[in-house]
Formats: sequence, C-alpha cells, structure tokens
Amino acid sequence: MTKLSDGPGRVDNDPSAAGSLLSFAEVEARLVEAVRVSWRLPDREAGWQRVRSAWPEIMREAAAGDYDARGGDLSSSDVKLRTAAATRGEVADMEQAFDWLRAVEDDDRRLVALAIGCLARGDKQVPWLRLRRPMGLTHGAEGLRKRYTRALGRACRRANQGLLRREAGQGGISNASQI
Repeated sequence: MTKLSDGPGRVDNDPSAAGSLLSFAEVEARLVEAVRVSWRLPDREAGWQRVRSAWPEIMREAAAGDYDARGGDLSSSDVKLRTAAATRGEVADMEQAFDWLRAVEDDDRRLVALAIGCLARGDKQVPWLRLRRPMGLTHGAEGLRKRYTRALGRACRRANQGLLRREAGQGGISNASQI
C-alpha cells in the first residue's frame, strides 16, 4: 500500500488518494489503530462526574517531596505517565475507520468490536473461544471467526468503495490502471 505524507508525523492511508485497494489485513490494522486512538481520547462524561464544585478541595502534603506533589515519597519515575493526546489526523483516521463499520450489521458489529479490542490490547490472534461468552454462545468458535471474516469483508468493501467497479474484474475489482 502506498502511503502519502501530508506534513510532519502525518501518514495518509486513504485508498482513493493512494490509488490502491486496502486489503483485509490493512483494514484490520487500521481498525486496531483506531481503537488505540480512541483509548487515548479523554472521557468527558467520566470527567464531568468527578467534578464536585467550582473550588477544588486542597490538601497539603507534608511529605510531598521537592518537585513531586503527586506521590509523596515516590520519585517521578514511579508516577504513571499519561499518554500523549491524539492529533487531528489520528482522530480523522479513527473516524474514517469507524465509518467503515457502518456497512456491518449490528450483531456482527459487536463481534468485530470484541475481536478488534483483543488485537488492540496486544493479542497476536483473536481468542475465539473467549469471545463465545460475551456473544452469548456456548459453542461455535469457528462460526464466530467466519462471521468476523464476512463482517470485516463488508468493511473492506466500504473502505474501497470508490475503487470498486461492478462491470470489470474478478469480484467487482477493476484491474484498469486509470483508477
């Protein structure tokens, strides 16, 4: 897949701009990255629920240390670091990838979300046996894999919608170079 640069730190994976179709693995990777970006976004509802008043409650800590008022005796390396905020380009790519899932039926969209979530957490493969219970099944892990493959295939078709032609090529994909 051709990647076009649009400034420092920005890589554009738009298939229509690159002139090539996105494969199943590329769509899956874009969805995994979109989930990871969504985890980095602030949760505004949870933040609103933490607000108690306009004036913050102040508690002085005697053992706060010289420059670290967060952890007392903890050094700055022991304090959990916050992830960097998402850029506009990353949010735009995330919204584009999530828009592809509009082509997937609601029941299958839940399955895709569970599977992509597992991959985003670092699993090398989707644990189909573990996904049976959240999907309300007692057996049929292979059936879940097939449903996922078909559902992500629909998302691939939506991602490549501008590059697909019904009248030419195998499976509706044109082999013409003028696309």
